[in-house]
Amino acid sequence: MRHVLGSLPMEDALLQETIRLATLRILKTQSAEGSWRDCFDTGLMPDAQTAIFLYLLGVRDGEWVDPLLRRLLKEQRSDGGWGLYAGDHGDLSVSVECYYALTLYDAWPVQREGVGGEACGNVRRRARDFIRARGGLLECRNLTKMLLAIGGEIPWESLPSPRLYSHLFSRFSPVSIRDITMFTRLHIAPMLLLGHLRYVSDVVTDPVLQDLRVNEAPYWGQIRGKDRRARRRPAETNMSRMPLRLRRCVDFILREREADGTVAGYHSSTFLMLLAIRALGKSRELPYDAILTAQKRNRIVDPQSGFVHQQTCNAHVWNTALSIGGLVDAGMRGDAPSIKRAVEYLAAKQHTCGAWGYSDNNTMHPDTDDTVACLDALARTGRMPTRAFERGVTWLLSMQKQDGGWAAFERDSDKRWLERIPANDMKRAMHDPSTPDITARVVEFVLKHRVVGVDDERVVQALSWLKRHQEPDGSWYGRWGNTYLYGSWCAVKALAAAGLLNTDMGTKVKRWLLSVQLPDGSFGESCDSDALGRFVPTETGVPTQTAWALDTLLYLAERGERTNTLDELGFAAHRAASWLMAARAPDGWHEDVPSGTAFPGALYIRYHIYPKVWPLVALSHYHRIFEGDIPGMLTLKGGEANVGSSIAGYVSRSNREPALLAADVSNSPFV
Repeated sequence: MRHVLGSLPMEDALLQETIRLATLRILKTQSAEGSWRDCFDTGLMPDAQTAIFLYLLGVRDGEWVDPLLRRLLKEQRSDGGWGLYAGDHGDLSVSVECYYALTLYDAWPVQREGVGGEACGNVRRRARDFIRARGGLLECRNLTKMLLAIGGEIPWESLPSPRLYSHLFSRFSPVSIRDITMFTRLHIAPMLLLGHLRYVSDVVTDPVLQDLRVNEAPYWGQIRGKDRRARRRPAETNMSRMPLRLRRCVDFILREREADGTVAGYHSSTFLMLLAIRALGKSRELPYDAILTAQKRNRIVDPQSGFVHQQTCNAHVWNTALSIGGLVDAGMRGDAPSIKRAVEYLAAKQHTCGAWGYSDNNTMHPDTDDTVACLDALARTGRMPTRAFERGVTWLLSMQKQDGGWAAFERDSDKRWLERIPANDMKRAMHDPSTPDITARVVEFVLKHRVVGVDDERVVQALSWLKRHQEPDGSWYGRWGNTYLYGSWCAVKALAAAGLLNTDMGTKVKRWLLSVQLPDGSFGESCDSDALGRFVPTETGVPTQTAWALDTLLYLAERGERTNTLDELGFAAHRAASWLMAARAPDGWHEDVPSGTAFPGALYIRYHIYPKVWPLVALSHYHRIFEGDIPGMLTLKGGEANVGSSIAGYVSRSNREPALLAADVSNSPFV
């Protein structure tokens, strides 16, 4: 069948070889248990925080901490600060945490005779000047200030009163802890206890950050040196004398622990829980060593590159679902050994409710996005038991919100006014609203796999919700990916599944997508988009985001109406594919900017699996559209022609992978 974009504009063998190499790259990194353990990289924040938490807990583990501290020094910028992602302007809270960690461990470079000179002294001085110029310690976010208060660096009065949050555990309060989205409430509970007890770690003696204070008198208070040296470990708190609200808070913390002792597998909520229980004097009731061992497992160390990172949590389930999808898109059969191992792994991680969580040690907190990804991946392999599939679908459909959309974690967390309480400094971290990306992914899944029909009331409501939330410029916002490229990609796939690309929604998103393509054919979007609420391009293309955009262009052209924009869509798709081919290094695609968002303006995610999976998915889609067409040259509007020769030239000039090219593929799983 001839496709709407014309004949394949490059040598078919060349494209297939690129797909084969990309596939082999994914297969090479599959673990023995069947999962993919690629890094969930949230930047320097968890590296610095882990070092600080361990110090305040009295844990001294150089094998764990020293590589993290070396990374902090390596990533310090020329202006002295540290940032959230490559290319930002630096972040005060992250910089304070990095400075604090290096100071606690006395890890700053020191001048030795004949070595280092002025540069060694400048490293700390530049960091101090960066922090002071931005307001100092009291201008940090609350989580950073809590670490400082526990370390005796600032008074507890500098943080929001715990009395406000304690009402979340009152039966008579109009708002409950359950009204707050999962990943935030797991942090609020131990923070509330620590604030109520005004806990200062018993392992610190004197403040070490007094040189960072701005327009403030030195803070000594209860941690004056002689008082600190006389301090003992906290006596066990008499729970019967605690307010009922706080006793409920303690019970909540203890109930939220996973089998390995962590709190949803998150590093910060788990460390805060350990400190809160220590503040209560109940440390012996927790298996501290086992919990710390579980935390340490989330540290990534690459002996070849030297890269090290303490993951906020692991992404094994998400990585595995995406990898299965990429391999199937590339033509791998469901009975291939690698697919079978991956399917067995995901099947074992299904929660009793039928859903999936993000991390492999998360069994209590499933989410919509991972459940969609796992159901889709397993259904496409043809190896998922019917009953398990039905359980997953039942849970998924039950999570639809009253407004017709889907959120990531909660069905009933809709109190948006919680964002405006004075204690909240994390913006969209309090409630869990419906979002275009999650809603669209659910719609695409249920229609693609014929779970329900397009006329089903739930789908009709969801599509109506998507229509109402299309941006004026034609794009859609993506909450969990960066940002408008991601949201628009998700929405277009949902519209394609519903047969609605030939509507005003499809026309508007076409115009927008074509307008944001970079001159070299690539696409890229800055993390600033999320914070500013509008599309902000990067100066250069990003492989993951170019793949999303290419896939979007292909859906628009393949399933849309034959209009006068068809040639323009085709040309844009060919240019994006050409850029992806040219951008591939001998060992695959690479990117150093985040393509995911956790907290806008505070925490961004660089998924190391993304440049492996998404270019493969997009180029496989590209190949499926053109394969089987009559060989020849694509003639494009405006006289542009022979796009294939430019792509072939790019690839022929690039270095190839001899080891992979020579790989034995006699047992190829491809169709």
